[in-house]
Amino acid sequence: MVPDFVPLYAVITVLFSLLYFCFASVPFLFVRLDVPEVGRLFRGLFRAYFWMIAVTGFVAGAAFAASGRMAFMAGMFVLAAGASAMRGWTLQRIDAQQNACRAGDHAAARRLRMVHWSGMVANALLLTSVASSLRYFL
Repeated sequence: MVPDFVPLYAVITVLFSLLYFCFASVPFLFVRLDVPEVGRLFRGLFRAYFWMIAVTGFVAGAAFAASGRMAFMAGMFVLAAGASAMRGWTLQRIDAQQNACRAGDHAAARRLRMVHWSGMVANALLLTSVASSLRYFL
């Protein structure tokens, strides 16, 4: 058994990763996503986000496994697996819409904005659920 602060610190790192995306994705609401430089930054934000969530979720799951809290361990591993699974799919959608923007499809910018909004909403839901679970193991 590990001390109780180890899983707490692991969840705080997961929360930090989720908060990072919350704050880093807001500036993209004020710029056009069809600009190539902005598009590269936008794609990089999502690539880093999914990688951070997968790694920190796996570490938090391992910390919960070591502390004997199997329900929280399962939740963190599901979070990490979900981030790993959604990474490729989301990045492919971003690439497809950015290529369509470059080809002259004006509706692609709107579809790219929908990817952005759906990522922000999904992150907010994850952040809320992880933050609300803190009270159960403190």
